[in-house]
Amino acid sequence: MRKKLFRIYIAVSLDGYIARVNGAVDWLDDYDPAEFDFDGFLDTVGTLIIGRKTFDQVMEFGDWPYKDRRTIVLTSRDLPKDCPPNTAAYGGSLMELAQQLREDKSDTGDIWVVGGASVVTQFLFGGIADQLDVFVIPEILGDGIRLFGRDAAGTTPKLVASQSYKSGVVRMQYDLR
Repeated sequence: MRKKLFRIYIAVSLDGYIARVNGAVDWLDDYDPAEFDFDGFLDTVGTLIIGRKTFDQVMEFGDWPYKDRRTIVLTSRDLPKDCPPNTAAYGGSLMELAQQLREDKSDTGDIWVVGGASVVTQFLFGGIADQLDVFVIPEILGDGIRLFGRDAAGTTPKLVASQSYKSGVVRMQYDLR
């Protein structure tokens, strides 16, 4: 059986931001996820790990887009009563969570580390993430929430693939193992 991968799959502006200062991602609206085979990626995912702020933001979009997948929300607070099915809060050690998910035989899909930036940083620089897919969007925001903060140093990912799209987006895939 293939080893489950912890995958960071994320869009970033040309100047390194994943969202506006207020958390908005409206600058992504003009880009069609189908161009990047997002559904193909999602077919490989069995579990999502998402930070509380990002979870709350996605909940505001309307219908939960990941109903068929287990979702783990990293938080110390209770989840809302109208929480999507297959969703649970987790406030413990990320290393313990990673070990539990890797050993879970009931779910053979990969684990998508959704975000936000703090969650990505913890998985990337904690040595848990296996793969990083960065989609560089040809937009300059000038300010916002950076993908990597000042404390994000010391990792040298290995580029294994890159691809450019008609929209001007460039995908870079890195092996983190």
